[in-house]
This record gives sequence, C-alpha cells and structure tokens, in this order.
Amino acid sequence: MKIGILIDELIPGGFQKVAIMEAKYFKKLGHEASLVVLHRIKNEGYEDLIKENNIRVIRLSDRLPFLLKINFKFPFFAFFSFFHIFYPTFIWRYIERDEFDFFITHGTYTTFSSIAIKKKLKIPFISFIHDSVTYILENKYRNKFPNGVFVALLFVAKRLDCKIINNSDAVIAFPDMIKEMKNICPAYQNYHEIFNGCEAIKETEINFNKSNFAIAATKWDQGKNFGFLLDIWNSSNIKIPLKVIGSFHPATLKDEMEQLVNKKGLNGIVEIVGQVTEEELSKYYRNAKFLVHPCREAFGMTILEASANGCPAIFTNNSGVAVLYPSAVRDRLPVENDLKGYSKEIACWTELGEDDYCNLVKDYYAVAVRSSWVSHSEQIIGYMNNLK
Repeated sequence: MKIGILIDELIPGGFQKVAIMEAKYFKKLGHEASLVVLHRIKNEGYEDLIKENNIRVIRLSDRLPFLLKINFKFPFFAFFSFFHIFYPTFIWRYIERDEFDFFITHGTYTTFSSIAIKKKLKIPFISFIHDSVTYILENKYRNKFPNGVFVALLFVAKRLDCKIINNSDAVIAFPDMIKEMKNICPAYQNYHEIFNGCEAIKETEINFNKSNFAIAATKWDQGKNFGFLLDIWNSSNIKIPLKVIGSFHPATLKDEMEQLVNKKGLNGIVEIVGQVTEEELSKYYRNAKFLVHPCREAFGMTILEASANGCPAIFTNNSGVAVLYPSAVRDRLPVENDLKGYSKEIACWTELGEDDYCNLVKDYYAVAVRSSWVSHSEQIIGYMNNLK
C-alpha cells in the first residue's frame, strides 16, 4: 500500500514526530510510506531522524508556482496560517492520481487539505486528531479574547470539528479526545482509540546514577505554561537546577522566557537550553533526575519518551498519557495548575533514597516497554484495510 502521512509543516513537535515514526514503521511492515509536508519552512526539524531512517519526504509547496506559495500567520494564533485554508482550494492538482492509495493526516488544520484531496482524487484518509479545534481554543486561547468573541470562536470551532470528523473515513485519537469529539459530533460512528508509541532503550542502559538537574522539554508556545513552571521553582525554594529544552514558537519567545527567568530571580537555577537534536535530547533524558511538564497535554509524547530513556516525569493527572501509567504513579500526579501539588512532588522526588528512586525509574520505564510503535502502526494499517 502506498501511504502518504500528511502534516502541515515539519517543525519540531509531537505529531510531527509521530508522523515520522509511522513512516519508519509502515516501511518495516512492508508498505511504501512517504512523509508529505504541505508547506516548507526555513528551519525544519528532525533532519537527523529523517536521514537516519531514510524516510522519503515530499514537500508539496515545492511543486507550487511562486504566487501560490504565499503565506502568513493569522494574528493571535501560534500556528494557524493562511496556507491552512488557501491550499485546500487547489493542492490536489499537485498530487498524482496514482501517487497514493491512502492518507493518514496529522494536525487539525491539515485535515482541510485532506478533505479536498479526497473529494477531488478519491483518496481515502484517516484523521489522527491529536487536538481538536475546540480543544486548542479552550486550552490555549480562552484568556486571549473577550468573552463574547471567545464564545463566537468556540461556535465556529465546533462547526469545524464536525466538518473534519464527518469527512474523515475514520478518526483515530486518544481516549479522552474521542470523548470530547463524541460530545461535539455524536452521530459519527467510526472513532478508534489509539496511543502513541516510543522506542525504549535496553534496561541495562538505564542510568540510575543521575546528574543533579531536572528538565522541562516540549515545543514551547504560549499554551505551555512556562510562567507557571518558574512559579513552581520559586514556590518552595527548590534548589535542583532546571534545564529548559525545545524549540520556540514564535522564535521571539525564547528572549521573553529568558527575561522572565531574570525577572523572577532564577538565573543560575533555570537555564534555557533551546532546541537540540534527537540524540542530544536522549542524553538529557538519560542523565536528568526527572522531567517536569507544567501543562495538560491531549497525550504527552515527551513524557512517554522520557520514560523510555529511564527518566521519570511529573505531569498533570489529566494528560492523555496518564492512563498508561499504573495507579501508584497516577495517584501522585498533580492536578492541572496545582502549584502546591507540583512543588510537593518535586520536593519529595529530590529527597528519595537510592532504592526508592530506582524503583520509580523502573515503574516509568515499564510503561514505555509496553508502548511500541509496531503495535501503533499495525493498528492503523488494520483500520486502512477495513476501509478498502
């Protein structure tokens, strides 16, 4: 089967990493898989991971004449851009009719192009909805607009979610996200639960003698609660150093974060590392005492990947990935935006004895071992075969 794994832009982020891993494992399962990117950007992510796994990347914007490459970001939104609504009006013209048998689409706004391709070229697609439009609006922009404007935007968001869902041949998502979508679009029937996978290191490679620092790693944007993370470090006079890793969107956010660190008097305790390669990130996971994730995630790839490298994590108990962890772990997780809960758990972890810390690492690692990309990819291939 010729499978196109469609994303909007190849920026460092959760669903982009998922798409790359699907391309890798679809190939291992005997299929012809290509990563298809709607819009090329200057500084793309995951170059090392793509080269290492010999993944074919098709950038559809490279096929366009100059005037059709026009793009700009909409004000107030971190990622929603003109091409998300412009490309669906013509993008199918730049895909050959026999180039793909099936698409799987990542990224909520990307789905508008998949719908157009399906209608014009009759190529079926599965929507992998990591964050619905409604979820994005409620969790990242609730405080960015006056209440009346927000209510109007929420109405539009729900209409867009229904359009995406009803035009998909199947929808796959994390269990909590499916519950939310069923409330928005209850008549649709072809929902399927799925979890992301990871690549766990060998148990003999786990480093139990960690360096004395914690990490926070994600694609940093306005919804990732960086200010709250600094408040945690200030709240109980936490002494363990914190390294902040990841890309910044927009790029100016890095300067804003560094200024905030200075303003809160955390220079020398909190270090803004920035974007690193996958190999470097793996080293941070293996050497850090623990990871702290300060916001709710629909899933939480970072948390699972940290576990796969022997790095336990403190994260919100309502993140989608939490259901994979045993009750002994979940019961200790803080509530979203619970400053005292985060501070208490960090204080506890920094004081753990050697045996207790080793057991904690093993509890997290065991979850990663059970979460394979092979199983993830086989599920998707099964859904595709059922739709033929």
